[in-house]
Amino acid sequence: MGLNPSASEYAGMSSKRTIIISMIISGTLAGLGGVVQGLGTFENFFVQGSSLSIGFDGMAVSLLGSGSSIGILLSALLFSILKLGGQGMQFAGIPSELVDVNIAIIIFFVAISFVIRFLLAKIFDGKKEALVVQEIEAQPNDQDQEGGTI
Repeated sequence: MGLNPSASEYAGMSSKRTIIISMIISGTLAGLGGVVQGLGTFENFFVQGSSLSIGFDGMAVSLLGSGSSIGILLSALLFSILKLGGQGMQFAGIPSELVDVNIAIIIFFVAISFVIRFLLAKIFDGKKEALVVQEIEAQPNDQDQEGGTI
């Protein structure tokens, strides 16, 4: 389908149907991967180690990285440093749960910034976007439909 659902609609494809089918397929593959991870190859049982929060950490990394590849890479690096540092903090007598508290605080502040932007957009009712559009339309453009000089 790509980045333009209107083009796929114009071509005769149902964009909603395609999105639903792709989500079903990806959910099925993720479920199969989870089954393989959970059952493992150790005679159909798995001793749970430290992978309990792996999905939560993945969502938090994606949220902190804002969906960009470099942001996700840097936030994954931050989370891994925090997790590994938390294991080392136990030797100094500091509880490793402090790392989870720090990660939760980071996620809270990232999420609250989205909420504040949403509330500001509701309060100002899109006035800023209207000003930006007017400013862009007022600038002269080489590709105007007025014709050119000969």
